[in-house]
Amino acid sequence: MGDPENANPAEGDQIQRLTARGYECLLLDRAEEALDCFQRALSLAPYSPVILNNLGNALFKLNRYDEARNAYQKAIAARPDYLKPYRNLALLYQLTEQADDAIAAYRLYLSKAPDDGEAQHNLGLLCMNAGRKEEAATAFEAAAKYLQPNTAESATNLGVGHFFRSEIDRAVELFEMALALDDSYIQARYHLGVGYLHQGRCAESIDALEQVLAVASDYPQAKSALGVAYNTAGESLKAIAVFEELLRQEPEQPGHILNLGYACLDAQLNERAIECFERVQDLRLADDKYKARARQALTQIRNIPCGKTETT
Repeated sequence: MGDPENANPAEGDQIQRLTARGYECLLLDRAEEALDCFQRALSLAPYSPVILNNLGNALFKLNRYDEARNAYQKAIAARPDYLKPYRNLALLYQLTEQADDAIAAYRLYLSKAPDDGEAQHNLGLLCMNAGRKEEAATAFEAAAKYLQPNTAESATNLGVGHFFRSEIDRAVELFEMALALDDSYIQARYHLGVGYLHQGRCAESIDALEQVLAVASDYPQAKSALGVAYNTAGESLKAIAVFEELLRQEPEQPGHILNLGYACLDAQLNERAIECFERVQDLRLADDKYKARARQALTQIRNIPCGKTETT
């Protein structure tokens, strides 16, 4: 007992039935039932990497992340050439915001399956968010070799990689392609709005981002981008309203405070802009890049000749 392939026929049939039933339950989002099936199958084949991986998937669905991690690790130990638990472990770390562990896990998986474009894309995102720009660029370039823009998701993922590498026009083409494949894919429309903004197409950017927020009002990245688009288009008062709303939800978010300061500066509300930039400098958790931009803005304000602006 312990290996489904070497189990006696009766046990082998039972393992197969339990595993098939567990798969079905997972597809129907009945994770508790799936877990029960996989646990029963595992009692008959405790070293099966396939069942251990399935058990991890059920535990993952139930937000029992430590147990899921242990199941994936046992699956890897049971059969090091079975790749699914490597990928699932990396995804678990990514979704639970354990970035360093996720990067290491994706690297290990991709050393065995380098042609997995989606995993390369996920690694790129993780490295990008960690400020590891060269590693992110390498991962996005690898993803572009294997991802095909034949679904809205894959086209969007490819576009994100091109956007990160400052290939804005190609990124916008891919986001537009994604929406041609699925007009309701919100991620593509959000990224398209940001892409238009970088192209200087403010009206189209505003339209795209407003469409996103019309169906996903709790999308803070889209709301922040919309505020920037309003301000870039010369609608500073609209931008101020957007960033004030965001700050009611996240009062210590330095990016929102900084953007509110820029909007106030463009609206010639200098005293309020100064308050925003000074507040960024005083925020203990603000990154150095935010503080540097706040210092630069304060220098700009103090060099403006008197009589050129109004304050409130």
